[in-house]
Amino acid sequence: MKLNYFHAAALVLAGIIGGGYFCCVSAVLSVAFFAMIVYMFLRSNTFYITCDLNLAAVVCLTAGYFLSGLWAVDSGMAFMGGIKFLPVFLFFFILCQTPDQKERLIRLLPLLGSLMTLFSFIMMQFSVFQIYVSVAGRLAGFFQYPNTYALYMLICMVISIYMIDVKKIDWMWVVHIFAALFGIYLSGSRTVMVLSLFTVFLVFLLRKELRKYAVLGLGFFVVLVLVLAFCGLGAGILSRLTSMAENASTFWGRLLYDRDAIKMIAAHPFGMGYYGYYFVQQEMQTGVYSVVNVHNEFFQIMLDIGIAPALLIYGAIIRSVISKEISERNRLILIIMTLHSLFDYDFQFLVMWFVLLLFLDFRNIRKVRIALLTKATAAAAFLAAVCALASIGVSDFFYIKGDPQKSVQYYGGNTMAKIELMKEADSMEEMEMLADSILECNRQVSVAYSAKARAAFSRGEVEELIHYKRMTIQLAPYQYDEYTDYLDSLAYCTRLYLQADDRESAEFCVEEAEKIPHMLQEVGEKTSSLGWKIKDRPTASLSQKDLEKIEELRSLIDK
Repeated sequence: MKLNYFHAAALVLAGIIGGGYFCCVSAVLSVAFFAMIVYMFLRSNTFYITCDLNLAAVVCLTAGYFLSGLWAVDSGMAFMGGIKFLPVFLFFFILCQTPDQKERLIRLLPLLGSLMTLFSFIMMQFSVFQIYVSVAGRLAGFFQYPNTYALYMLICMVISIYMIDVKKIDWMWVVHIFAALFGIYLSGSRTVMVLSLFTVFLVFLLRKELRKYAVLGLGFFVVLVLVLAFCGLGAGILSRLTSMAENASTFWGRLLYDRDAIKMIAAHPFGMGYYGYYFVQQEMQTGVYSVVNVHNEFFQIMLDIGIAPALLIYGAIIRSVISKEISERNRLILIIMTLHSLFDYDFQFLVMWFVLLLFLDFRNIRKVRIALLTKATAAAAFLAAVCALASIGVSDFFYIKGDPQKSVQYYGGNTMAKIELMKEADSMEEMEMLADSILECNRQVSVAYSAKARAAFSRGEVEELIHYKRMTIQLAPYQYDEYTDYLDSLAYCTRLYLQADDRESAEFCVEEAEKIPHMLQEVGEKTSSLGWKIKDRPTASLSQKDLEKIEELRSLIDK
């Protein structure tokens, strides 16, 4: 029973603090999980574990993020990824000790969802709290991401529907159903709304005794939506749902992400480590976008830790779906989670991993004895883990809070914090030093090369300026500002060389400037058809003013 409370506390904590998206939350949860496991080991000579595909999948997930650091784009960030997903294995391990308690935790989810919806809706009415529970006017719960919050509420709705007994209705489950519908509507998640219609239709098709209540429920929901729209609540969401242009752009955008991701997966079949996709993305993309996650968890796992782990993880889910031992409700929820994960990044939130584990079919649970040496090793590992987790957790916390200086002090491998620190540098020397530090660990950071180019320009090192600008544009071809900045720098250098009567160097700068329109033309040719269909389209040519600037530079040379 104590472990049951422990799991419930973990679900609440992960759900309240951003859905467990941030590494600092993972660090806190991992310390708590480790402490519980060591306590269990000290009190007992045995533990239980499922020796099946679930164990292989969870171990592969967590270990994969740590091991990917050996070949990752950024080994420092890869280690942070290992810390982020460590609680998934630890939660799974503790859950194996009391698998019979899973149903208690499942029944708790609708209550947690309803309370989250209630409190976040109230907080959304106050401007000071809106940033924590909404995104662009869309309710996001405590996840700070409307789509995953909506999926969570859909899961709560399905659980509540299956808990209803038509012979003796517990109206609390009805309240949870409408709280879920209310939250899904205010989230503005089109994908979840479609899934909701599919799910409700399927549930009432399977459960004939509930069909007569479906009409009443649907009518009540329609009235609720009309009342909310009349009161001005969710009016923007309603227009969002009916906006064809935005819908099309989002649809083509997701296809573009997937198209480019497939190329990256083919180039890196063993994954690129945590945040590797983000850093490599600019060089290999065929349209204008910048996303940390690919909006497809199957592809995201492949991008992070490789093709084999992704197949193993989704294989474990499918095995549970087709299992004869699993309930109709659990099978339906696993199907919903799997389908939605192919269109969004749900499993970047720890709470969604925890929920997934609750519905998997646990088999072949075995009892394992612990030797005295194992207990001592576990205690020592706990102390070492606390130090590492504290370092990563505090670093991530300060990064989120906007203090990159302290973030880097606690963990020097936090490249994202270093990038922010580099942007805030007070001098060219400090900026270049940070750029060098970043590039030592990660050669894919375009802004670091851009910083090196600025530093070279300030020193009058034209050849270095050109080299680093070329690297910047190669890694970030869709950053139009880099082309115009490059042109301005070359124009300035040309005039300085002419003043010094160094026509050969001036000619070299002009020739480089004349290459810029062709570089942009190549960007346009590289852009896929999907890249031209989304809202943010590439700029594939210089402005007339900049073209005239190049002609003016040529005329100065030809005089």
